[in-house]
Amino acid sequence: MRRILVVAFAALAAMGAVAGPRREPVQTPTPAKNFTFEQTLALPVPPNERYYVIVFGSQSSPKLPKLTHTWATAVRLTWIDGQAEPAVETHTISWMPATLSIRTLSHSVEPGVNLNMYDSIRIMQEKGERVSMWGPYEMRYSTFYRFLVQKAFMDSGAVGYQCVDKWGEAGRCGNGCNCIHSITDMDPEFDRSNYPLRKNGDDASENIVEQLARRGVLPNGPTEQWWVKSRLGLDGCGIVQRCYNGPVNDMIPPHRLPLLFPSGQVPGH
Repeated sequence: MRRILVVAFAALAAMGAVAGPRREPVQTPTPAKNFTFEQTLALPVPPNERYYVIVFGSQSSPKLPKLTHTWATAVRLTWIDGQAEPAVETHTISWMPATLSIRTLSHSVEPGVNLNMYDSIRIMQEKGERVSMWGPYEMRYSTFYRFLVQKAFMDSGAVGYQCVDKWGEAGRCGNGCNCIHSITDMDPEFDRSNYPLRKNGDDASENIVEQLARRGVLPNGPTEQWWVKSRLGLDGCGIVQRCYNGPVNDMIPPHRLPLLFPSGQVPGH
């Protein structure tokens, strides 16, 4: 019996040696990561524009991974002389398989589709998922710009969809991702370990909001701008409004505080 155990252990050790060290999954090659914090912060900001972000999450009850989704919308409001109301643009990253049917155990990349905000709400509700939202929060132009670059990348057809993108084709080749990483892969400093797949649906969405709130993306902190929500027609849509009550601006490196908050007034400090 002991001899059998020794042989079995040796076989397992040999398999490990052949397999080699564990390889980290390959992330998608988004150009949104190519800009440093300093480069995007130095971009000129149009004086007649404001920017906002909404993070959405949806899930079934009880929660099933194949019936969860995370998406985000960046909003640009432009004030034009002679017009009482600002012009509205919405830009959404809502990455789904083109079939709209999530195969949670698939090891292969399949064609993806980027839905707009309103179709995302409708489709998830038709699937029987409860839709939640965080925001709208005012955000910096630097993040808005990076968001647009990421959206263009997702719309380009350069990558497909794979639910669990740390294994299989997506993990080897970096040619696919899920809904969460379609947003978070543009993060220039934190990798996917900060956005684990054990958090999905509402948990994944709230984790994204937490990153925004703690890292200085929201100049006024996580303060909801209700008038923007109304301007987008999101009142009375059956969406659960969530509020973020966690730490704010506590993960900003000290040397960046004067750049982000020249007045010295840091929300949450």
